Amino acid sequence: MKVIITGSTGLVGSAVIREAITNSSITHAFVLSRKDLPKEISDNAKVTVIPHADFSTYPEDLLTQLAGCEACIWAIGGRAAQFPDLDTFRKVSVDYTLAAARAFKQHLAPSLPDNQRFRFVFCSGKFAEWDQQKSLSFMADTRLVKGQVEKGLCDLVDKDSRFDAFCARPSGVLASDVGALGKLTGKLYGAIQVQDLAKALVYIALNGADKQIIEADELTPLHQ
Repeated sequence: MKVIITGSTGLVGSAVIREAITNSSITHAFVLSRKDLPKEISDNAKVTVIPHADFSTYPEDLLTQLAGCEACIWAIGGRAAQFPDLDTFRKVSVDYTLAAARAFKQHLAPSLPDNQRFRFVFCSGKFAEWDQQKSLSFMADTRLVKGQVEKGLCDLVDKDSRFDAFCARPSGVLASDVGALGKLTGKLYGAIQVQDLAKALVYIALNGADKQIIEADELTPLHQ
């Protein structure tokens, strides 16, 4: 499978790239990135790094390079507190993600063989909330925005298209070099190590899932 990967300089996206390189079922990874990547990634024969400055637009020449891709693993986002303001967080999380999904649905999915469907795999977060009017007691901005993205992606799926959307909801993500104390603390809130999350996301890209929303406790079995 040829796959598109975003969020290449982040914790999750970089782990997804490493997993794609080692996974024999991934034949090639097209990495959309604003920044240069380490040579061990950019020089790898399985990886094509495509400079992409504006994630709200997908011009014809870019889509031509991505022709034949069967999945996208979208790891751009994070928590609201990591952004300068809510408008920026919403633009990056909602506008960028849905712009890519619409472009891939319109231009990449129809060109796949008849028995194949394009899979868009979104790394969301636990407790994402679709009801934008709901009052939340913690992490409200993050949960509402991620819920808005999830709903927007799922609304793009219809019986007549060959486009599927899957939203993974990790409770927390631990770096690969996390110490024993970090692992112990992570167990308290059901965190997953980043390499295991990457394996789960690649698994979904390759195989799909029984439902569109994959909760935190359902991610770990996918990589075992």
